[in-house]
Amino acid sequence: MVTPLEVEVVEEQAGEIDAEGLLITYRIAGVKIAKVGEGYAVSVATEVAARSKEGPALPAGVCMGGGVPYKPLKFRVVRLARAVVKAEGRVFDIYVEPLAVAAAEGFVTPLGEPCVAISTAAGWNIRG
Repeated sequence: MVTPLEVEVVEEQAGEIDAEGLLITYRIAGVKIAKVGEGYAVSVATEVAARSKEGPALPAGVCMGGGVPYKPLKFRVVRLARAVVKAEGRVFDIYVEPLAVAAAEGFVTPLGEPCVAISTAAGWNIRG
C-alpha cells in the first residue's frame, strides 16, 4: 500500500555549479515522500537559475518553446544541493547531484538569465 506523507522542511542549502563561464545555482524546491510497504519513496523537484560570469551579452533570442539548440557543457560541482526534512516522525537527509549540464548559447530566459538545463539524481537516507 502507498501512503503519501506530510513533509516538513527543516533545513535546505542551494547547490552551485561552475560550467564554462556560467554560474548555475539549483535548489530543492519540493519534496514528496510516500510510505511504500515497509519502506519509503522520495521524489524531489528542483529550481535552476544561472548567470554569466562575463556579464550579459546581446541575446540571440528567448528560450521559450521548442527549437532552441542546447549543447552539453563541461562542469564542476562546487556544492551539492541538500535538504533535511521530517516525515512520519523521521528525519531524512536529501541530496541532489547534477549528472549533465547544457546551455542554449546566446539565448536568455524572459528574466534575462542564460538558458540552462540540468539533469540530476537524488539520494537520501534516514537519520538514526
